[in-house]
Amino acid sequence: MAPRLSLPDYLAPLRDALIEARRSHTTVDPRALPVPQSDADAYAVQHAVAEAYDWFGPPAKAWKVGAASRTATPSAAPLPASSVVESPATFPRSTFNRILIEGEIAFRLRAPLRAEVPDDMLEAVSASIGDVVVTIEVVDPRYSDLDAAAPALRLADQGLNGALVVGSGVPWRGSLDWSAQVAILRQNGNVVRQTRGGHPLGDLLFLVEWLAGHAQQRGPSLPAGTVITAGTWIGVFEAAAGDTIDVEFPGVGRASARFD
Repeated sequence: MAPRLSLPDYLAPLRDALIEARRSHTTVDPRALPVPQSDADAYAVQHAVAEAYDWFGPPAKAWKVGAASRTATPSAAPLPASSVVESPATFPRSTFNRILIEGEIAFRLRAPLRAEVPDDMLEAVSASIGDVVVTIEVVDPRYSDLDAAAPALRLADQGLNGALVVGSGVPWRGSLDWSAQVAILRQNGNVVRQTRGGHPLGDLLFLVEWLAGHAQQRGPSLPAGTVITAGTWIGVFEAAAGDTIDVEFPGVGRASARFD
């Protein structure tokens, strides 16, 4: 069933609060806001905020997608073009409410992807991918108390995305040794996080397959060049103004961001 993108009346206060929070670079108390009663309602808020800012005249150039487990229904958010930048990136001090860092691997499509259910959809998904790249997602909640924000509120807020820094990568060869992949996070040159096989979902292609169907329900297919980032390998690390953050996946690539 396609997500319902018409905004239910009860969520108008949430839409308005998120629009104003983005406009004024402030936060709102999640306990004072209505909570979407379903993922479909959360996606309707996403859509309403995007319409207010005219983010997606052309299709989104990047998406974030994730899931609580391999058996849970994934969730996703299209990312505004203005928030997707190439590495190395520099952000002015006033850009974010908080600087929460996630180190991720993303897929970049070489060909459009539609959910047309061929005999082997995962094979079609793999064939559509051109390369895998390292990304830094800056999580920047519009909520003053993130712990008090229910999952549906987080989803409604574009999955809490603040920015996506797209780094270097390698051509996609149809597989990656997910269980052995190392991820390294450096703060001002010092290693502060390091994992091996750190992504809890293992092989991430199933998320791209799910997203193909989800995106098609919301509009056009995922076009060539779309970057799909698929969740953190190193947990969430809070950076501060003045920090330079580097994320490296040895054998894949790296990304860097400075926060002035």
